[in-house]
Amino acid sequence: MLNQKDIYISKCIDLNHEGLGVFKIDDFVCFVPNTIIGEEVKFEITKVNNNYAYGKVVEFITKSNHRVKPICKYFKECGGCDLMHLDYEAQLEFKKNMVISTLKKIGKIEGFDQIEIHGAKNIYNYRNKVQIPFSKVNGKTICGFYKKKTHDIIPLDECFIQPELATDISKFIKNLCNEYHIDGYNETSQSGKIRHVLIRNTCMGRYMVIIIAKDKDINNLSDVCNKIIARYNMVDSIILNIQPKNTNVILGDENIVLYGKDEIEDEILGKKFVLSSKSFLQVNHEQTEVLYQIIKDFAHLNKDEVLLDAYCGVGTIGITLASDAKEVYGIEIISDAINNAKLNAKINGVTNCKFFVGKSEDVIQNLDVEVDVAVFDPPRKGCDQKFLETIVKKNVKRIVYVSCDVATLARDLSYLKQFYDIEKIECCDLFPNSVHVETVVSLSLKKNK
Repeated sequence: MLNQKDIYISKCIDLNHEGLGVFKIDDFVCFVPNTIIGEEVKFEITKVNNNYAYGKVVEFITKSNHRVKPICKYFKECGGCDLMHLDYEAQLEFKKNMVISTLKKIGKIEGFDQIEIHGAKNIYNYRNKVQIPFSKVNGKTICGFYKKKTHDIIPLDECFIQPELATDISKFIKNLCNEYHIDGYNETSQSGKIRHVLIRNTCMGRYMVIIIAKDKDINNLSDVCNKIIARYNMVDSIILNIQPKNTNVILGDENIVLYGKDEIEDEILGKKFVLSSKSFLQVNHEQTEVLYQIIKDFAHLNKDEVLLDAYCGVGTIGITLASDAKEVYGIEIISDAINNAKLNAKINGVTNCKFFVGKSEDVIQNLDVEVDVAVFDPPRKGCDQKFLETIVKKNVKRIVYVSCDVATLARDLSYLKQFYDIEKIECCDLFPNSVHVETVVSLSLKKNK
């Protein structure tokens, strides 16, 4: 049995889904961060559970050729990046292997030992949406990122996965909070005002700033707003979002527009899309266009076919594919997103799209139309079982499943493969330096179904 503070020397045999190095001591698994397959490491046990332990590096005996020096000085502490110590080729290999092994383990999906992964051209400063927590420490408002596995904030100096301007805006707002004695929020005491600042930017270089506060009673808020506008002419809107609940949910229900509108316009594959402050959009613009091209290729629609765009958000996938289809039906639970979707169809001159508010599993049952192709892009929790059962009952001919969580994808595919043949799987890396990856799967209805 391993004990805390024990020292061992062993070789890393694998990386787990969090990017932690996997070691075995007498068949007992130990996870050690900042290690790479093949490296021999001296490490100290820091925590022991019933079936596994955690450790920290004391000394590298040997180092991998794929090891690089992280450009971020906060890499070992911050929870934002997991793989910055790996060169990008090795990051892609890790993600591809993680997808293959998870599909086998959870979904019992065989025959896909070699899948293509589409890497990013730019692996830094790519995020078009950032959410930066604020707090108060030693009498001063600070902002930054959470340390791994905690809600302790590392003060923000620089960040290499978000735009430099987003970092600068966040730091400027933090300085204004200190100037006007506006306190950051304390989760423990539930005191203070500013909880987060959320910043969105578009491929055209325009910005939306959302200040998320416990309530609307904030000192000198108009002065703060005016100073942001004066300093940053690329900021098109500033919104105050009220989140009074003691929760990890970042955005509250109430928005107050302080400047501009509660919307911003972006572009994907030549189509224009209006987004509200709460709208979902993939966080990496360049790779989103790669992802959507994969979806388009997998769907291989013809103009006589009806497309279902489930979990459609603001309609980006359905509108992008609309010219290839006879009709498109989009479903989304968030009413603001559907309002955006309808507006986006109008902006792009798309007349063959219809959008519905509700849960995909509920709306589809009442959809009195024969669907030929369905695209799913669900949240991390995957698809509702009732939704999958209805897709099967409706004899949808082809499915394109887009997933940000391969574990829930594997679970859903284990059900769908009873009725569908899995034809092709590809990955698209929208999240360089992190463990996350998008996976796209094409399925076709079994001929004897």
